[in-house]
Amino acid sequence: MILNDAEIKSLSNNSPGLIFPFDEKNNLRLSSYDLTVGDEYYIGQSDASFPFETQKLRSTQSITIPPHAVCFILTAENINLPNNVTARVSLRMTHIYAGMVLTSQPPFDPTYNGKVVVMLHNLSSAPYHLKCGERVATIEFTRLTSDAIGSRAHRSVGTLEAQLSKPLVSSLTEIANASKSVQEKLTWLSGQMLVFAALVVAVLAVPGFFSYSSLLDRIGEQRDQIKDMSKTLDEYKREFEKSNATTTELKQQLAELQSAKPKAGPSVITSQVNVKSGRQ
Repeated sequence: MILNDAEIKSLSNNSPGLIFPFDEKNNLRLSSYDLTVGDEYYIGQSDASFPFETQKLRSTQSITIPPHAVCFILTAENINLPNNVTARVSLRMTHIYAGMVLTSQPPFDPTYNGKVVVMLHNLSSAPYHLKCGERVATIEFTRLTSDAIGSRAHRSVGTLEAQLSKPLVSSLTEIANASKSVQEKLTWLSGQMLVFAALVVAVLAVPGFFSYSSLLDRIGEQRDQIKDMSKTLDEYKREFEKSNATTTELKQQLAELQSAKPKAGPSVITSQVNVKSGRQ
């Protein structure tokens, strides 16, 4: 049977009280009691190599839980359960609506005496703030059908530091960091693609200049021009060779003429003299 507000109040006013300190006006509900943020907390680190250290919270301070982070909060209240009462903690709806999640935890066994540790996950993408003394969770008490006879109650919690032995890295934080890294790479690639697309558009905007087909046409034209130039060069070579051959032949003829002139001179003179003599 779940205890109502009257039973919670009655047990809390006894000594030792069910809840201490007990604030009937602000925290007592019809069938539960609101637990508040105490003076000690721990926020999971983004790197397991960071030193482990819980934080103290003054009455005027507040906790800032980063996006996707995990946070352990020690409540201000101490609970002292009779041997026929068990208790279960749940998160207040105000925080659930803001994206906070309370890690599921087993109920407190009868005869437990100590503070309550609340473990929160910030599933939102924004930091979440909790003030010292702010209502964070609700505890519900259930009366057993008979008294418990065992002696294996939960270990008493006095400080948060005594419960945590090593740094805690939230897998949500790791996933968020990996997602952020991927997002940054995608953003960079998107920017590069936009630049490339802009260059392609600029190239295509020049009519028929840098297009692939026009480039092939220009290459073909250059090849044809090179072939024509090669043919012309070959023709020039052949004409040059013919000219050289003609020049050589002319040189030979000239040499023969020059060598033939001295022999023809006396015969011509003699014939000319004979002609003149005949006339006389």
